[in-house]
Amino acid sequence: MKSRIREAQQRNEEAVAANAERVLNDDTFAMLRTRRARLALVVGTSLLIVLMAPAWTLGGSIVGILTVVAATVAWWLLKLSVRDVADLPDRFLDERQLAVRNQVYVEAYRWFAGVTVILASAGLVAFIALGEDPDTWTVDLTWDWCMALFWTVIASALSLPSMVLAIRDREDVLTTSA
Repeated sequence: MKSRIREAQQRNEEAVAANAERVLNDDTFAMLRTRRARLALVVGTSLLIVLMAPAWTLGGSIVGILTVVAATVAWWLLKLSVRDVADLPDRFLDERQLAVRNQVYVEAYRWFAGVTVILASAGLVAFIALGEDPDTWTVDLTWDWCMALFWTVIASALSLPSMVLAIRDREDVLTTSA
């Protein structure tokens, strides 16, 4: 049993290494790596994340799922544009890429925390201001509201590091140095 687990881990390591090598040295998606393309992908991904909650709550499950799929495609393209540096394990990055990636994660965390705190505070203020009797509040959550919250938070958390990297990277410094 342990040997099968080790074999599976070894295959996984080899697949990750092959993927890292391919992504870091691939020129197939050069058109996505221009400054303008990266900014367009950041704007598009951000717009889809912002539209995710209204899509679920106003459009229903089908529109919500379509928005999630569109946001996933936009995120995938964004990851290709930054060579997946935000998500690769440390051992596949050189010191420069590792330093950039670590700075990006700190900035992405700050953005995520800031937006979360602002939205939570606005929700709390609205909850207090619109409530008739503060001692007896009832909150009804529908499936669509729960899905809107879930997918918006997940999409934001997963996309922000690549978004920050795409915004900060002025040229293609994410290639491996030879």
